[in-house]
Amino acid sequence: MAIVIPVTDRLATNGAKVDSSSRRFAKRGVVIRLAALALPLAFLLPFVTRGQTSLLLIATSASQPIQNKRADADDLSRMRDVAMIQRFRANGYLVPVPVSTRYYYLHGIQSYYRYLRPWTKVFLDRLSRQHYAKFKRKLRVTSLVRTVAYQRALAGRNSNAAAYRGPLRSSHLTGATLDISKRNLTKGSISWLRRVLYSLREKRYLYAIEEFGQPTFHVMVFRRYQDYVKGRKAPRDKSRREAPVQLASDNTSDHS
Repeated sequence: MAIVIPVTDRLATNGAKVDSSSRRFAKRGVVIRLAALALPLAFLLPFVTRGQTSLLLIATSASQPIQNKRADADDLSRMRDVAMIQRFRANGYLVPVPVSTRYYYLHGIQSYYRYLRPWTKVFLDRLSRQHYAKFKRKLRVTSLVRTVAYQRALAGRNSNAAAYRGPLRSSHLTGATLDISKRNLTKGSISWLRRVLYSLREKRYLYAIEEFGQPTFHVMVFRRYQDYVKGRKAPRDKSRREAPVQLASDNTSDHS
């Protein structure tokens, strides 16, 4: 005779409780994982929808390698000393930057370092002119080209400064980079700069970082930015047309 062991109501109930508890635990785990994914998006969404792109311009571990790879792709030398800056200026690879114009001014930059790559100077002229037209306020530029010696000294007194050699060295050494201070700018002005820089960064005409320890926009302008400028439509009113800017081709020899 077969022996049948009956399942009591209590045992069946306990089993159902275990299954129900397991299902609730599993569901809770899924909810927690979804919440973990949703929270960062919920945090970013207000900034993105309001045009506040500051979180998208923060530096990452890839920021310095990206800039150095672009410098190599653009065949840009790094300035070893002031004498090298002067040689590059003589050859048209670097152009002087005025201490003050109607649209921007230099702050705390010694005369030896008041130079930029031609396309970066065009970027500064265009951005500052557009910014002034909208906000009637000059941009304050706090850093242009640097030498290895300058960067080494800076790294010695500022732990946040980029290296002066290797794959993490500062892109300021190329002369293609400038820093724009956020001091004395309105919230609307800063928000506008964020949107403009982010748009150009997405189109790969430059690489921009927003810094908060020292409130600045760090901007490395790529050589191809000059193609972007040339592709813009010329104004119809010839009387308002600017004199053409001579951009050094820099294709012969950028190494000396």
